[in-house]
Parts: sequence; C-alpha cells; structure tokens
Amino acid sequence: MTKTLLFILAALAVMPLGAQGNQGQGKNTVSPTNTEQSASASATLLGESGFDIPTKTIDSADFSLDSLSGAKLSLGSLKGKLVFLNFWATWCGPCNIELPAIKVLYERLKSKGLVVLAVDLAEDRKTVERFVRAKGMQFPVVLDATGQVGALYGASSIPTTFIIDRSGKILGRKVGVDNRAWDSPESIALFEKLLAM
Repeated sequence: MTKTLLFILAALAVMPLGAQGNQGQGKNTVSPTNTEQSASASATLLGESGFDIPTKTIDSADFSLDSLSGAKLSLGSLKGKLVFLNFWATWCGPCNIELPAIKVLYERLKSKGLVVLAVDLAEDRKTVERFVRAKGMQFPVVLDATGQVGALYGASSIPTTFIIDRSGKILGRKVGVDNRAWDSPESIALFEKLLAM
C-alpha cells in the first residue's frame, strides 16, 4: 500500500493546464484514442473549474470499506460510473457547509450515472449513522475507521474531493469547499458535461 500511496501523491502533483498544451505534438505522435480525448476534455473542464489536475493519467487506488449497512463497498465496483469521491467527517465545519449542495448534486444527476461516495475518516459507526440519518444523506457512505484510505489519497485536509471517470482514472481533485456550491448552475452544468463524455 505504501508504493501505491507514493505513486498517487507523486502523480497528483499539478501543473498549469497551459503547460500541457504542446505535449505530444510532433511528427511521430500517436493519435489519441476516444477515451484519451474524453479524459483530456474532462480534465480541461475540471481545470477551468478550479480542480487540481494530475500531471499524467493515473488509476484511482481501489479500496473496500464497510458501508453503514455493514456490507463492504469497493471503489472498483463503481467502474462504469462517474464517481464524486468525497473525504469528510461529521465534526468538519467545511464538510457540513458543502453537504446540502452535494445532496442536491447527487439527487439531480444520479439517474444520469453520477455516484457520490462519501468516505468518513476515523469516526465510529454510531456517530456517523446518527449524522447521516439527521442530515438525510441518501448516497453511499463508507467508514475509513483507521484513516488508511484517506492517507492513501492524501486527504490530510478535509473536505477533499476526487472526480473519477468511468474507467477508474482520477480526473481531478479539489481540497476544501468549492468557491461555487456543488449545486450551483455552473457545477450542475459541469457535471452534466462530464457525464455526457
């Protein structure tokens, strides 16, 4: 797991999107596939919306955690969906600020293939269950009881959100509360575009 952590942290080092513009432009380049073009277009959209973009294409690290129902849920089982992976905790003020907007985003776009997966960091099940019930959270919530998955993803500050494409690639990361609410018209339009790619 340590090797995977180092790989993710290294790959998430970001550079300005403009610096990527001339990569691969030369006589001996291979034409990008439709999947690569889609990932590149998605990264551009996310970069324009304030997300950190990986410097190279990387796979998300799979994990399996207990859900509140007690069943295991793995990130890998969500392939084929656009995943909004959010690291949070009940005591986190900024997490509570953005929660209502995440709920709206999920309700608006779940039928189009958006999955919100909320990873609670290092809290006990009863605390999280009470919070989820009180807040009416309908999307999947899993328990990272040891904080190991959060550490794997470098979520040392919360909320931290990753957008993962249908093939399991990390498209972008946002640390902290978004300047625009997740349920703003701009954010809804952004995710509708991502879902259409």
